[in-house]
Amino acid sequence: MSWLSVENLRKTFEENVTALDDISFSMKKGEFFCIVGPTNAGKSTLLKIIAGLYRPDSGQVNLSNVNVTALQPKDRQVSLLFQNIALFPTLTGFDNIAFPLRTAGMGETEIAERVEKVAEILKVSHILSRYPRTFSGGEQQRVAIGRAIAYRSHVLMLDEPLTNLDARIRIALRIEFKKLHHDTGQSMLYVTHDQVEAMSLSDRIAVLHEGKFQQIGTPDEIYHKPANRFVAQFMGQPPMNIMDGEIATSDDKTRILGDGFDVPVNNIQQLNQASSIPRAVSFGIRPETIDASPEQTENTSIPGKVVWIERLGAKHVLDVQLGKSLIKVVVRPDHPVQSEGPAWFGFTPRPEHLLDRESGVFFS
Repeated sequence: MSWLSVENLRKTFEENVTALDDISFSMKKGEFFCIVGPTNAGKSTLLKIIAGLYRPDSGQVNLSNVNVTALQPKDRQVSLLFQNIALFPTLTGFDNIAFPLRTAGMGETEIAERVEKVAEILKVSHILSRYPRTFSGGEQQRVAIGRAIAYRSHVLMLDEPLTNLDARIRIALRIEFKKLHHDTGQSMLYVTHDQVEAMSLSDRIAVLHEGKFQQIGTPDEIYHKPANRFVAQFMGQPPMNIMDGEIATSDDKTRILGDGFDVPVNNIQQLNQASSIPRAVSFGIRPETIDASPEQTENTSIPGKVVWIERLGAKHVLDVQLGKSLIKVVVRPDHPVQSEGPAWFGFTPRPEHLLDRESGVFFS
């Protein structure tokens, strides 16, 4: 049973800008659901419609099986944490967290108990008596999160909550979000443009682009079985390589021939659409599944040229010119390929990673 659902939402702004184009999704009670997409995908607009700050042109929002589309924000039982931190500068940390509880008419004893519990979870007990001007960036964000979760709502919505923080604090708070979800069982709807955040935090992910959902699934489904070219190249760091080739079959063996390569593709018959797949296709290859070697071997028989190496500590990312294609290859730091220049590569496309060139949709 869905806890939150939106049905056929559409929202346009002035000058015929379509922010959301007939989208639908649902999330379960207690689920950590991420909506991920690039800037101007419509992510924040969707949250504001669910919160009641925007009215949709059509469609409806349901919370706990109740149609709340026409309700005021205060009557929806949702909490929304915006990207920009907006603490009350004249209130202490305690009073900032307590603000929604007092607004709801809760007694002071119960407020104190609730604030102290939230502060303990978020590790901000030591700053409850201080004012926001004395907080670090991470402490400000923790107090803002505390204010958002203090009053228990049907859904806690978070709009790019970690964007303005440095990398160290972002990673720390990412862990805190996951722990908070585990400890409280709170239903969370989390919006981000960072696919690493989405992959590491969520039970399920919805990929939003140009006002439309491209795919909804678990992190593993999104990563290993992307629905189309956009999802394949948006999810993953580095993203999936997309290359063009032609399917050729001889002696009951299927191969893909392309500019500078000739590689096998196994078990293509497992695809439901195998009989209708055209000869000219595109295919995806994850950078970490490509073999590399300074010399030609049985597994690395494709010549290429390393034009750049990104040395990222735990891994190296090779920018490789392969025929007319520029692809990325991930190798370990102590890999034999350590400099720019000629090298050899090898890969075997998976049948579920074949896609239609025109539509950009995977045949699987």
